[in-house]
Amino acid sequence: MSGIQIKNMIRSVYEHTEGFLLVVLTIMLVMDVLLGILARYIPIEVAFATELGKYIFIWLCAIGISAAAKDNQHVRLNYFAARLPVSRKITWLLSQVLFLIFSLFFFYWGLKLTMMHFALNKSAMGFRFPMFIFTAALPIGFAFTCLRLIDNIVHSFRGSYDSPPWDTQTSHGLGGISNDK
Repeated sequence: MSGIQIKNMIRSVYEHTEGFLLVVLTIMLVMDVLLGILARYIPIEVAFATELGKYIFIWLCAIGISAAAKDNQHVRLNYFAARLPVSRKITWLLSQVLFLIFSLFFFYWGLKLTMMHFALNKSAMGFRFPMFIFTAALPIGFAFTCLRLIDNIVHSFRGSYDSPPWDTQTSHGLGGISNDK
């Protein structure tokens, strides 16, 4: 493989990581819920169905934050931003930097929590499964989010957007849905 092919492959993985994880986790959550429903009508014992669903949902939320940051789909206060005496680009960059600080905070504390669960060898209450695997959703999800936010900030300084994310009249995000008013 040439260097360009490797670069393109890494870029493809980088671009599709959250989407792939969200699909896998959604399928796992649906299967968990279906198993819980079947356990009510078929005489099988599934002690972990409810609790596992909660932890999969936490993983979905943590990865979903990153996916929304990647596509610039987080809630912004456009009403207030439009009335500030600074440009939309400045308010967008400020919101990205503040969100990055927030994400770094949760990454740090999520990592501490995960390391504590790992050191204590703590397991989930309903079934014997290491708790650190579930709490790892926070540092992993917020690490992805930090990467996406840094990427957004760098692209805004380079001016390498087809449509600037701070231009609410032309930005398209998840599924090509327009933010037009």
